[in-house]
Amino acid sequence: MLDSTEIQTRARTVRNLLRGATTGSLATSMAEDATPYASLVMVATDPAGRPLMLLSDMAVHTRNIAKNNNVSLLIAEEPDGRDPLTLSRVSIEGTLRVIEDAKLTERYLRRFPSARGFVGFKDFNLYRMDVRRGHLVAGFGDIHWLDKDDFLLAPGFLDDIDIETDVVDHMNTDHPDAVQELCRAEGRGADDFEITGIDREGIDFRSGWTYQRILFDEPVSSANDIRIKIIEMLKIVRN
Repeated sequence: MLDSTEIQTRARTVRNLLRGATTGSLATSMAEDATPYASLVMVATDPAGRPLMLLSDMAVHTRNIAKNNNVSLLIAEEPDGRDPLTLSRVSIEGTLRVIEDAKLTERYLRRFPSARGFVGFKDFNLYRMDVRRGHLVAGFGDIHWLDKDDFLLAPGFLDDIDIETDVVDHMNTDHPDAVQELCRAEGRGADDFEITGIDREGIDFRSGWTYQRILFDEPVSSANDIRIKIIEMLKIVRN
């Protein structure tokens, strides 16, 4: 029988894969004959960790979803010169549906600003994945099914996405030097990082097409907790 520590470790691995992803392989069933079809998609997440995708009505996968919205999304750790089969990856099962949420759309666009050029087109819609379960391969022989409740993290106070937006805007506008300090301390050499999102476990950054994630030492439970964690991290990198 698994203990809670093992489950939590696997859940964190899945969450880190989802939060760190920029692309994924989306598997759908062809509308005509249910033949399997896989495509590359850009992936962001909502505050709970559910995948977000901006899809065109003209795309094959979108026409497939209109007929059968049961999908699978493969997210893999970046190889960075390593053997890909020794690294973690997860296949998420669930359904995709259109959501009309301007704030989640803005969250997606902070991660992928290039999408601003077509997000307003009538044939583009934001989709969110309603997750059922995930199949984690964390290395050779380290293979597990996880229920969605094992790895999706309730957004808590960040369920009010205005709180996240206020913190992100404040840091990017009023404290851009502090943002660069945090990223440089993690070994990133770019000098134009911006915060794209904050969740209870960490902060996501972007500089062009370079992405970075910095984790808190423990989950936060309020906007003031975020402020305290950022101050603590800055004290560490400045000493």
